[in-house]
Amino acid sequence: MDHIDFLHGGNMYKVKCKYKKDVIDFSANINPLGLTHRVKKELIENWEWILYYPDPESKDLIRRIARYWKIKEENILLGNGSSELIYLIVSVFGSERALIPAPTFSEYERAVRSIKSKIRFLILKEKEGFVFNATHSTKADMLFICNPNNPTGNLLLKNQRIENLHGKLIIIDEAFMDFLPDEKRHTFIWRATEDKKIIVLRTFTKFFALPGLRIGYIVAHPDLIKFLKKACSPWNINVFAQLLAEIMLSDKEYIRRTREFIRKERDFLYNEIIKIKGLKPYPSVTNFLLVKIENKKISSSFLTRKLVQKGLLIRDCSNFRNLDDKYIRAAVRSRKENIKLIEALREILCKS
Repeated sequence: MDHIDFLHGGNMYKVKCKYKKDVIDFSANINPLGLTHRVKKELIENWEWILYYPDPESKDLIRRIARYWKIKEENILLGNGSSELIYLIVSVFGSERALIPAPTFSEYERAVRSIKSKIRFLILKEKEGFVFNATHSTKADMLFICNPNNPTGNLLLKNQRIENLHGKLIIIDEAFMDFLPDEKRHTFIWRATEDKKIIVLRTFTKFFALPGLRIGYIVAHPDLIKFLKKACSPWNINVFAQLLAEIMLSDKEYIRRTREFIRKERDFLYNEIIKIKGLKPYPSVTNFLLVKIENKKISSSFLTRKLVQKGLLIRDCSNFRNLDDKYIRAAVRSRKENIKLIEALREILCKS
């Protein structure tokens, strides 16, 4: 096994411990609009629910998700975050050989390695815009596709084209799909309800800003859901995750406002970063930007360290497979915060 560090952004505990200061977190791709007033109100008013066991079947939330997508409840399985569900899929269905694009979310590799499976990496080439070429894939038990992809920010599968993909089981992680105004053109949710070859992962972490509650779900054929459900631990969805996820999913105004806000601020951040000599941002359909450092004197660790000193935390992408110490990732935040990042980048790049 060649070495890869399975690290993620958003580790504010480690940052505060090391640097003894608060920072603006651009390393975690969480909706900067945060929680609505209604959600905060419900959380305060229902705090006593913590005294009781949660509904083991999460009936109300599953009903809400089914209504949202116009699918059957039997097509849905909830999990303690989509990461738990990745490991669940791998442990239940197993795999002798898995296909994983690179770069992409590292938990696919980590989960597959936990069952001692062989892995073939499908290299996404920078000079080709990190596009996914299905013709380069070979037969495997599992194929993982992060769509849109993390950390590149682009759609690997467009317009629901999947016919040329190889793999007995295709796991499509749509953690960032909510940010697309036309997500219904690209989601595989409806295909997954009928096709036993497809499993779709969704999460409330990114778009709905609930990372601390750990809540995600699978959409798949009922037969697959039955197999997976047998391996689930009881009471894995806490009472507040059930309550708040249901509220967030029903808030159409929050969904509309988020998409408009992210589009506007992402375009602003991209257009300002591209003006900075030595930095190359890549187009994105998500709430984050992958940026290449073209200044030969600066590495991703150097830039990360300098920015933390200024109270700004970005994602050093050097530990993503198929990337090196010339890549960083920055989440889209508020205009005021985005300007702080841009000014700091300008200052650092101009002095180097």
